[in-house]
This record gives sequence, C-alpha cells and structure tokens, in this order.
Amino acid sequence: MLYYKLSKVSNLKTAIAVLLCVLSHNLLLSQDTEPSPWSRFGLGLNVPTLSTPQLLMGGVSAPMMEGGVINPEQPASAAGCTSTIFQSSVHGSRNTMNEGDSSTTSLTGSIGAMNIVVKRPGGKTSIMMGMLPYSANGYNLSRSSEDELLGHITERYRGSGGTAKSYLGLAHAFRSKKWIDAGEADSVLVLKNSVYLGAQVNYLFGEVIQQSRLDIEDITFLDNRTSTSMRHRSLGGVFGLQAFQLLYANYDADKNFKNSASLFIGGTYATSSTLYTDYEKIVESVQLLSSVETPVDTAFYLNTLDAEGKIPSKWTAGAGISFEGSKGRRILIVADMMQEDWASVANDFDIDLIDGNAEWAKASRKSLGLSIKPASSGSNSSIFSRSTYRAGFAIDEYPIKYLDNQLTGWRASAGLSIPLEGSRSNSNLHFGVEYGHRSLSDANGIVLDNTLEESIFNIQVGVSLAPFFKNLWLTPKLYD
Repeated sequence: MLYYKLSKVSNLKTAIAVLLCVLSHNLLLSQDTEPSPWSRFGLGLNVPTLSTPQLLMGGVSAPMMEGGVINPEQPASAAGCTSTIFQSSVHGSRNTMNEGDSSTTSLTGSIGAMNIVVKRPGGKTSIMMGMLPYSANGYNLSRSSEDELLGHITERYRGSGGTAKSYLGLAHAFRSKKWIDAGEADSVLVLKNSVYLGAQVNYLFGEVIQQSRLDIEDITFLDNRTSTSMRHRSLGGVFGLQAFQLLYANYDADKNFKNSASLFIGGTYATSSTLYTDYEKIVESVQLLSSVETPVDTAFYLNTLDAEGKIPSKWTAGAGISFEGSKGRRILIVADMMQEDWASVANDFDIDLIDGNAEWAKASRKSLGLSIKPASSGSNSSIFSRSTYRAGFAIDEYPIKYLDNQLTGWRASAGLSIPLEGSRSNSNLHFGVEYGHRSLSDANGIVLDNTLEESIFNIQVGVSLAPFFKNLWLTPKLYD
C-alpha cells in the first residue's frame, strides 16, 4: 500500500517550535517595540521580516537561495528548501536618541517572524506559510517649554501597537542537468540551471493607538488630550522569481569535486492593495479631580468605519555569485535593491495617517551581503569550521518626509550560522549583531544639524529546525 506518513521530530525541536509559536502569536498581535518618535507617522516604522541570516547580510532577499533557510519575502525561495523547515528568531535592540543637548536610550525586544515551509525531500513543489511583524509603534516622549500666555507647559506623546502579516504561498522548481567531464574518459551529471516561481497571498492586520497631551501648569487652564485609534486590514499578493545558472564546475579523474562558480538572480513584485481602516479620534479637555483625570468637555469626535487607503506596489531585484571549492568551502556575494513609492498613493487615503509637517515619500533599500563557509575536514572538524560567517551593509530611505527632508539611515551587520550539534539534520542556530544610524537628510543625503539622530544596536538570535535526515517527511513509502 502506498501512502504518506509524517515522521516524529525530536522532543527538543518540538518543544522549541511550540514555544516559539505561542510567543510569536502573542507578540505579533501587538507590536510596540519601536521607540523611535518617527513611528508615530503612517502605520509605524517597518520592523524586520526577513530571516536572521538575511538580516545579517544587509537584508538581501530577492536572489537569496539557501536550502536550510526560509526567505519569507521571496515566495519563489521555498522551492529551493531541501526539506520541511520551521524558523523563528528573537531580537533585542538598544536605541540611543540625540537632539541638540538632549539624549535618551531605550531598550526593547521582541519575537521575530514565524515561518514554516512544507516540502518533500527531493520534491519540486513547496508550501510556505507564516506570520511576521510588519510595522511597530511604541514611543513615549515628553518636552517642556514656556509659553507667553499659558506659562509652563508639558507636551506628552505616546504610541503603542502595530501591524503584522500572515501569509500562505506556493512555489515550484524547474531544473535541468548536464554532463561535466571528469578526466578524459568519464563524466558527472550535475545541475546546470534552475528556475523557481512562487506566489503568496497575505493579510495585513493590527491596531495603532496614539495619544497626545498638553499639560498646563496654571490651574486656570484646562489640559488637552487627543486620543486616536486605527485598526488596519488589507489583503495583498506577492509574486517571486529566482534563477540559478552554473558557470563552471571541475572534477578530477576520480569524480572528486574540485571547484565551481554559480550565478543567482531574483526579483519580487508585491501588488498594490486597498487598506481598510476603522478610525476613531477624540479631542477632550481634561482636569485632575482628586488625582483622577476626568474629561470636562469634548471638542471633537470622529468615528469612521472602513475608511479606504492604498498600500503601494513594491518591487525588489538582485543578483549574486558564489564560488565553491573542495571540502565545502563557499564564498557568496549578493546585492539587491527595493523600492516602494508611498508618495504615489498619498492622495488615495480617506483619512490622514500622516499629519503635522510630515508627508509620504518613496521608500527604498540598497543592500550588499557576503557569506563565507570555510573548508572543513568533515565530522572531525570543529563546529566553527562548519559554520557560515556573514556580513552586510544597507542604505535605507524611509517612506517619511519631514519639512521636505527624508528620513534615511544605514546599517552594518555581522554574524554566523552554526549547525546544531547532535541533531543529524540541516538545523542551524543563527547569531549576529547590527549597528545603524537613522536621521533626517537633505536632497544631497547630508544629515541635518540639530535634528533627531538615532544610533541603533541590535542583537539577533534565530533558529532553523529541520527533521532528522532519516525522517523523510511526506515521502511515499511502501509497506507489506
């Protein structure tokens, strides 16, 4: 009888997976881990959605092909996974903010994306699903000043919440092989090229809550409080393509591999989608009565259901080249870029998600990544000689302009992927650090003086869990 049978995973892997699922579900529903004041605009600042190995390579996503890592922003990449994989991560961040003579530091942390790829070993079709953070809003700021009429006043701004995405995707691989000479009288059959195609449907959801207060020390004046709640939802799609081309491969007369080089290209396109928002705003005059803040008068109230807006289309494109040698040595150099023009949909919103002196802008990212896996002497070598070392650099332009100057930043990262000892699988532990800077800059890319500048240091730990190599999940087996 021919049937499909799911094998068991080790108790340790199951426990880790279940724990991360529970934590990811709870934290993704309410992302409030972005202390930056810039998160008060729009949907909040975008948070990392990539796998830890990609983040450590500057955020490169479009051309990345790694059989043991899930690439959630590239639907086609699931076809290149070697087997079923579960993946998640944990992020810790230290954000130091400086403006003039003022400075403050914030420490935050969160669970990253939770992703699963389901694939039969050796198969050509894969299913990808998961949930990942999209944007975060978590600032808490105040400033004091003297007003000629009101006297001493304190302004307070606070935000919480954010948005997340759940997705379901399908990918398929098309491969071709060719014979390579091995010596003068023999040959070896190798993979010549491959094309991966994939598509995802995703659902964005979440709530952003903001509150601003004007506290007046003179008790003859009433304080002012403005509260805003925005519940967002949107259904969209992403299409992806990746291609691999073997440039050359060399074998000796005994069919032993010597070296090779390969070219990778990739791209994605996310369709524009309609954003629906349940919007509520109330402006009140408040007063402290017996240490209890009590509304005295409502100056303005608005409650709008299903207000429409637009999430713009987004594209990414990139390429990479790898050089492989005997004993497992591999060097990979990749680069890509992303663009998402929020300014093009600025007039398509029924409500203002950006107010004050801010406006929508064209977002972009340019990334460069490097990974090196040293030569290994096999199972007797140290775990660090079997690890993959990564580094990357990225330049970001955020979808926010303030007083006609765009919010920009850069990031540098480094880390490594370590195979899980004793797992006898393709499972890996990923660890790395990232340092970056974010500020307003003019049209020439020069940072403006006397404006808010942020220095951001991140620590990231991720895990990719694959089944024991003899547990051939979803593989047809014949039993008597």
